Amino acid sequence: MKEAFSKEYGNLEHEHWWFRARRVILRGLLARHLKWTEGTRVLEIGVGPGENLYTLYPDTAAITGVEPDPANAAKADARGPIRVYCGTVENLPPEVANTSYDVVCLFDVLEHIQDDEGGLRIIRRLLKPGGAIVLSVPCYRWMWGLQDVVSLHYRRYTRSELVRKLQSAGLVVERATYFNTLLFPLIALFRLLAKLSKQERKAGSDFDVSSRLIDRVMYTLFRAEWPVLAYMNFPFGVSCFALARLEAPKASCDSPAL
Repeated sequence: MKEAFSKEYGNLEHEHWWFRARRVILRGLLARHLKWTEGTRVLEIGVGPGENLYTLYPDTAAITGVEPDPANAAKADARGPIRVYCGTVENLPPEVANTSYDVVCLFDVLEHIQDDEGGLRIIRRLLKPGGAIVLSVPCYRWMWGLQDVVSLHYRRYTRSELVRKLQSAGLVVERATYFNTLLFPLIALFRLLAKLSKQERKAGSDFDVSSRLIDRVMYTLFRAEWPVLAYMNFPFGVSCFALARLEAPKASCDSPAL
């Protein structure tokens, strides 16, 4: 992301309605779809200043973080006992690249990787047999706006495109759903009007459009999706969530019984 936006990212991640409500959604989905055991090894790539590391996962998980921005990596590493390294998917530190993980998470990160399919293949190699990759991405190319520019995105996705790329990387998709659906009409309208009126040129990012009232209303609406999202997929949305696994090798019929 651009340097000016990166500097304010820490406050946004802690306070802004979008980040706070997204954490509710992601925490619920992780708890629903993953079987956490003592020492489950988790890698989160693109941790920013590290807010997710201490809010999304159970205390029993063994968590490691990777963040490409040196300043944010240092902030995240200084927060507490969870170790955070500076690096990217394409250039992982040896401590990470030489370890196998039960879960690898990328929340709004894949769109930052120029060769996203190559990035998914790298992540596949980090997974233990049966391990899961969990990710979220922004959706729909036609919703491209200033936020994508300041965040240095390469693309936005559709659900079918994300599923295809995960499958192409040799992963089995267990769940893929849109979310941030209730606010979709409002956010889509905002993006389209901004393009028509050229207001994008005047604003720093989408996050500049806020107030206490807006924050409270948007957070409440976004968070309200979780009880339904827990049980059903949404047909459209601002974002997409996916969970895919590296299948464990099947035992050969000729293998001796254990």
